[in-house]
Amino acid sequence: MYFPLGWPKYLKSLVKGSKPLQYVISSCDRMLFAVITEDTLCIWYSKPSVLILSYTHPYNEICSGGSFKLVEWKPDSSMIAIMTSKQNILFFKVELDVSVPNHHCLYVQHEGKNQTPKRDINGIPDSDSIPAIKVTLLAKMQLPANIICCLCVREEIMVSTEDGCLHRIKWNASVNKKASFHIRGFPSSLDFQQTKASKLTEEDGCVQQMEYSPIIGGYTLVLSSGKALFVIPSSTKVDNSVPQGVWVTGLMDATCVAVNHRYRLMAFGCKSGIGAVYVINEVEGTIELSYKLQISSKDFPDAAQKAGAVKCMKWTPDGTAVAVCWKNGGFSLWSVFGALLLCSLGGDLYPSDSPKLFPPPVKSMEWGLEGYQLWMVCEEENRVNGFVEVEEEESHTVTNVMQLQFVKSALTVNPCMTNHEHVFLQGEDRLYMSISDGCSSSKGGASQENNQSSLMSIGNKIWQIVPISHIYLGANWPIRYAAVDKSGQCVAVAGKTGLAHYTFATRKWKLFGNETQEKDLVVSGGMTWWKDFICVACYNIIGQRDEIRCYPKNTKLDNTFAVTTKVPSQILLLNTFRDILIIFCIDSHVMLFNMERKNSQKNPLMELIKVQEVSLNSYIPHPVCVTGLALTSLRTENFGNRSTQPSRDSECLLLNVAGKLLMFQRDETGPQIQGKQNKPKAQPFGTPAVVATNVENMWSTSRTNQSKTQLMEALWLGCGAQGMKVWLPLYPRHEGKTHNFMSKRIMLPFRVDIYPLAVLFEDAVILGAASDGVIYKPYSEDGKRSVQNLPFCILERTSQIYLHHILRQLLRRNLGVNALDLARCCTELSYFPHVLELLLHEVLEAEATSKEPIPDPLLPRVVAFIQEFPEFLQTIVHCARKTEVALWPHLFSVVGNPKDLFEQCIVNEELETAASYLIILQNLERPIISRQHATLLLDQSLERGKWDLARDLVRFLKAIDPSEASTPPILASTKTSSSKSYHSGVPSPPILPNEADGFSFSNVSNVINVSRMRSSSMTGADYSENVPKGSKPKLKHTFSDNIFSVKKPLPKPKEEGAPDQMYIDMILCRHCRKLLETNCLRDMGYFSANTDDFHLVSFLKRERLKGAKVEDFVRAVKDIHHQFEWPLPILSYHVFQQLKSKTFSTSSLASLSLLDGENLPTVNVGAHNNDTDYHRYLGTLQPPSPLNLSQAMSDDVVLKPQAIKTEESSLATTLDISDTSSLFGDLDYMTESSLQDTLSPELEILSQEMANKGPRQSEMELRYLLQILLEAGCLEWAMIISLVLRDVEAVVRTVNTASMTDTPLEMVARMREGISYLELWADTECLGYKPFLHFIRKQIQVLGKLAEQTPPTLQLSSSVMEDHHSDDEQLSPEVQTIHTKESDSSPDNSPLPGHNTAKSSECVIS
Repeated sequence: MYFPLGWPKYLKSLVKGSKPLQYVISSCDRMLFAVITEDTLCIWYSKPSVLILSYTHPYNEICSGGSFKLVEWKPDSSMIAIMTSKQNILFFKVELDVSVPNHHCLYVQHEGKNQTPKRDINGIPDSDSIPAIKVTLLAKMQLPANIICCLCVREEIMVSTEDGCLHRIKWNASVNKKASFHIRGFPSSLDFQQTKASKLTEEDGCVQQMEYSPIIGGYTLVLSSGKALFVIPSSTKVDNSVPQGVWVTGLMDATCVAVNHRYRLMAFGCKSGIGAVYVINEVEGTIELSYKLQISSKDFPDAAQKAGAVKCMKWTPDGTAVAVCWKNGGFSLWSVFGALLLCSLGGDLYPSDSPKLFPPPVKSMEWGLEGYQLWMVCEEENRVNGFVEVEEEESHTVTNVMQLQFVKSALTVNPCMTNHEHVFLQGEDRLYMSISDGCSSSKGGASQENNQSSLMSIGNKIWQIVPISHIYLGANWPIRYAAVDKSGQCVAVAGKTGLAHYTFATRKWKLFGNETQEKDLVVSGGMTWWKDFICVACYNIIGQRDEIRCYPKNTKLDNTFAVTTKVPSQILLLNTFRDILIIFCIDSHVMLFNMERKNSQKNPLMELIKVQEVSLNSYIPHPVCVTGLALTSLRTENFGNRSTQPSRDSECLLLNVAGKLLMFQRDETGPQIQGKQNKPKAQPFGTPAVVATNVENMWSTSRTNQSKTQLMEALWLGCGAQGMKVWLPLYPRHEGKTHNFMSKRIMLPFRVDIYPLAVLFEDAVILGAASDGVIYKPYSEDGKRSVQNLPFCILERTSQIYLHHILRQLLRRNLGVNALDLARCCTELSYFPHVLELLLHEVLEAEATSKEPIPDPLLPRVVAFIQEFPEFLQTIVHCARKTEVALWPHLFSVVGNPKDLFEQCIVNEELETAASYLIILQNLERPIISRQHATLLLDQSLERGKWDLARDLVRFLKAIDPSEASTPPILASTKTSSSKSYHSGVPSPPILPNEADGFSFSNVSNVINVSRMRSSSMTGADYSENVPKGSKPKLKHTFSDNIFSVKKPLPKPKEEGAPDQMYIDMILCRHCRKLLETNCLRDMGYFSANTDDFHLVSFLKRERLKGAKVEDFVRAVKDIHHQFEWPLPILSYHVFQQLKSKTFSTSSLASLSLLDGENLPTVNVGAHNNDTDYHRYLGTLQPPSPLNLSQAMSDDVVLKPQAIKTEESSLATTLDISDTSSLFGDLDYMTESSLQDTLSPELEILSQEMANKGPRQSEMELRYLLQILLEAGCLEWAMIISLVLRDVEAVVRTVNTASMTDTPLEMVARMREGISYLELWADTECLGYKPFLHFIRKQIQVLGKLAEQTPPTLQLSSSVMEDHHSDDEQLSPEVQTIHTKESDSSPDNSPLPGHNTAKSSECVIS
């Protein structure tokens, strides 16, 4: 409720040698504070905190009459009584000092021109001016014994003396003997029935401290013996009546007392350092213990020994919190029913290891106006200007007045419904609200957006701070009431007079334009929002009456636009429920008004119609005790009589009377009475039922949500130290089979770690706030001075999930069906798996660590409950990972074998969850078991591309000690070849710097680290298009695994035959071989880039004649196009027209001869250099044009292939790559003339170049793989990638590598044969490849010659041919076609001599 904020303030540091401060007390209106020393009376003004009077008593009077000890104010602030140490009472008159100029004010705040101070109806200057006052000694009287304590009771002072007398003294220095009594002069008993009554003895001592409460009806006394007594004074109407005393049972070490009038509580401080809060049990007539204010030894160890006895206690002005200070120092703040809000002993505000406590020992304290400040008289070391003097000769203590600043929840004084839906705090000059609360809109929007908005509300830690208008605050300080609307977009405040409201959208305050109207209005009973109206319960000073006023938000703040309704008595509380306004008056009457908005007029108007009035006098001890009022739709009768749609009418009235929640339901048994216009009158309320006790706040909502009816129909209660309670409806599964003995609602208590300020019903989250401190030690240049550490208090937003508490309580009560219904309506919450983890973890911790056997364990029910949800496997393993290993056997004895759970994760493809189970198996099973399961999981993760998981599993397998495994794994792995440098005679173009730095397969696969970034070791200067003629010895093909390593150093070679490394390499090589055999080159690249210590070049070198050989070039080209999203090439329209007029042969070389004779325009998208021969060749094919197209333009514009045809698709767009793809996109629907008119040849080239080029990322990946494949000698795949990229340089380099190294002839033959199949495929299906195949015809001839130079040694046999034809069934249609034709063709049909012989040999070899 209350939270400190900012720096603590020292009002004044007295100079050395001054008398120590003794006591501080405020006037009745808390505007003036009296502080006394042994001989001085100081009066401070509240706002600003300035000293306005200092009176020093004459020295001779001090010597004769004694030093000042205690001080009391008269209720009207016109007199002050000071008690001395020598039995004397001094009466001083406090009045305005008319001798002071400037309108008798010490300080006047001027705004603009000079103005006279404003005065209210009592003649006292307004709050923006500080009056000059003086004190005059009027009278003095002496009592027979030393004074111990004093208390102002109405118009008299009750003074306690050492002899046990309680003197009732009037302000004219006379004694009211009839009201005075002696504590040993009347009997005291254990209850109000005077059972075993007996008088006090001298051993009980005298009254040490006392409080009086007119609402409770008596004095609460603390005796010097440590006992406590409640005394009902004698009646003035009955003669010879004597006081009646009742002992506070169980209290023997009391030191101080504080009485809460509003909640009828008596709080006692004890020598043990705890606080005991008692309440009157009206049923039994005794005073019983309600709860204890005890610091937890778990959170604050040694707090009692460190702090000592309780020194003083003070309730806040609204009675919602109590401050406790200890004898040795320290400070704590508690809510009205014992929830700890703040404690300075454990490091919240001050370091727990500090030898000193903060604040220092407090002698006296007092709350300021509205509880915004706490004034404390503290003892500490001598302080000068904030520094602590360190003296060598002597050290003595002085006292200071310290001020702590506070903000409080708006619920403390204005518990209306709208304030319950936001974390909304008010300070003396500003408002605090979470940003998500103030900025999220509740109107419209998709459910996903609303879900994101709610998640922001839960986790947001930032406050929206709204400074209150200085113009309004200067004349109306302090702020008494604050309210926010349901959307969190508008706030309203009310101070001493008037009101003002603020809108977050405009960030502007709206004030009364007429200042007289503002001064005539005093908000006395709260304020709330309804739609776009502000409803206030106020007092009209001019009319001398109480009213309800409703001001529209969008008009000027003026009485002209207000709707006013008179009420017979003062309003204490008001609230809204849908379109009903409910008020509670000081005569204990509740009134209900129907609100109706009128939209007919220009300005918005509403109508208030009174519909019902209920008298609650017989249920309320005093109107002030009513702390909460709400109208809800809650019902307790049989739900079987209700429709499926819950009724949202006002069905019950909730009243919080001093912490006791009363529910008044409508009496439906009586007859329906017709009112005006034949409308039925509202049904009366029946006898109340007590729902709960110790209630501080209550939350309910008027909104509906069909999917979460249980949460929306529930009532949430904040109960202080008892945590929270939820009154949950129990909906039966079958309406007709309900049992009469079953309750329709159930009250479920649960603990919370935060102080609740708001409840998010749909999100199952509690929101709150907490204080934290930052210690700041200013720098001191003077070495003789040590600086005092001061805490800077900050405010934090807190939140807590409560759903698992409710589920646990329902399962404990065997209400699993209701728990399942409740949980299923919350499964869409993002943190629902965490809810299940918390549920399982708390039950496991409680039962597994129990020292005694549990007859009815809850864990099996919880596990069975969680099995109903798909998050079961994840919940079990996450809970186990966060629990001690010693508790795992207890958990899995109920859940099941973790090996079975692991296998279930594999079946469900929950690989990350299965990886977590490996940690469990590692601790519970033998190493060989965990290794087997890790191997299985590694295969699955590699299969599904979970690279991060695979990398972790490799590290996991390496960490397993092979010597600990019972059986060694089967090792099957080839030895790694030694690393040698590789230099190719025909280098490829170098990778550009930006490509080398920015490219990695992880950019696509979301992998963080790539360990094998490669750059070309060759330069483009050595490039030659063709192999130079002449005899040149072939180079030995060597390779280097780490020649391109950039980020990581060379790995240290492991020992030959290390079992774990060989075992892991076997798994990785097996998967990579599988990817290679299925043409999954892109996946292979991801696999290599994301797997540590896997040498792809070495692997490909070993597999180039095995898994890396290509059986079907056509299928491989199609797979590469599909994997890398690389479009198939298409021809330009002019080439298409030329091709349509020609008759093509199915032979590939016939196509080449045809293309050789025609000037066919085409586009090269693979070359990087503008001056390559292929690009020059393209330029000569086009007619000259004034338009100059640069290569940079084509590089900057990239058109990705579109899978779905749209109206905006480009002409050059291709469809999905398949065997039945269109040859030329969708150009057929356009006429020849239209294309010839619209597209020039230059634009045609540009469009074709953009269309034939794939994504830039894919191009970088392809060139990276090309470099790797060339280095490893996998020339077949290198040729395929070169063809896909349509890169002439790469083709030349591949062919040169085949001719200059010891490339196996069978690989060369497969390359030549594969290109032949591609030529046939280009003739029949993909004409876009024909120009490129024609341009590289010389390289194709080189491959043919290489295959013819040395005939293969393999002999033809029938078995080989049979196997070959059986393999044709797995090949593409093009390959099968070419095989059939070649078997029937003759050498005469060959376009080139010797081609048929080579072709026959290649078929046998392949």
